Amino acid sequence: MRIPVTRSRPLARAAVLAGLAGVVILFVAWTSGKLPKAHAFHTAEELELMRGSGNGLPGGSNNYFMASGTCAGCHGHDVQGFAMVDEDGVDVNVTDDWRSTMMANSAHDPFWRAKVSHEVQVNPGHQAVLEDKCTSCHAPQGRHNKFLSGGGHYSIAEMMTDPVALDGVSCVACHMQAQDSLGFFFSGEVRYDTNDVLYGPYGGPNDPQPLFGAPMTSFVGFEPLYGEHVSKGEFCASCHTLITGTVDLNGNSTGGTFVEQATYHEWVNSVYDDNVSCQACHVPRIDDAVVISANYLFLQGRSPYGLHHFAGANSFMLELLKNNMTQLALTADSVHFDSTIARTLRMLQVNSLL
Repeated sequence: MRIPVTRSRPLARAAVLAGLAGVVILFVAWTSGKLPKAHAFHTAEELELMRGSGNGLPGGSNNYFMASGTCAGCHGHDVQGFAMVDEDGVDVNVTDDWRSTMMANSAHDPFWRAKVSHEVQVNPGHQAVLEDKCTSCHAPQGRHNKFLSGGGHYSIAEMMTDPVALDGVSCVACHMQAQDSLGFFFSGEVRYDTNDVLYGPYGGPNDPQPLFGAPMTSFVGFEPLYGEHVSKGEFCASCHTLITGTVDLNGNSTGGTFVEQATYHEWVNSVYDDNVSCQACHVPRIDDAVVISANYLFLQGRSPYGLHHFAGANSFMLELLKNNMTQLALTADSVHFDSTIARTLRMLQVNSLL
């Protein structure tokens, strides 16, 4: 049996969240890889019908993070049809593409919950360490908030009553990652920039358009900054590598380690390392100029634009989630899941053969 290796480093910061309409400019990732343009799985009429009851995403925040519902105010569906659409008028908004992915549902995943529960039953003396390590990637906005606030181990019990944690691998959980140390820390040891900033792919030295960050800074409390790192494979390394400490049959540490998951390192050592990043497949870009924030009709489109599809290989779990949406209290519906399942099957049947 393997027990995670953990560290702690207390930090502190005060959360800034005004009680105004949620206006936030989070930036989608894009890469240098060129992929075919993605197409919507459902018609515009179906999507409009689906959105009739509101976005259903959680709001709220804690000391460091905020839930996706806040981001959806600008980066969700634009009722005016001006922002978050491609040049053909197809809705490509971030939150609707993301909400039915395994990333969004990482904290709700019933298989993951069952596996953590089983490990705890087998090794009750290591419950605190196990749950803290597993939530560092599956519920990062809860676990890392406690860690950065100087708290101890984060538990599954805490996660179950924490709506910001249950938002899974949400917007801020990725876009607040610091630029330094990427690709050197693993097993959920995510390094966050706690200076009230969020990073995206726009506003760089070669970008003809400056960032329009005033609304985000004023209303939400985060400053948008250009971050070259969000387009690199190293951006994914902290959670897509799992190295755990080993114990003997009596539960005593042996001092050794075991590589349980090495997705990032497999990519580094593959033929794709130099030219095709993780995002090139999992956040495919389109060349269309997309206005990335609703509510500001003077904004110009940004290109390229990263589609937050996060298609992987787990179509089975996506089907299970779709068939148990109510029981699992998910924010996506069958329309969202159908789109993500179709993208996942396309990833398996077509894209993986390229």
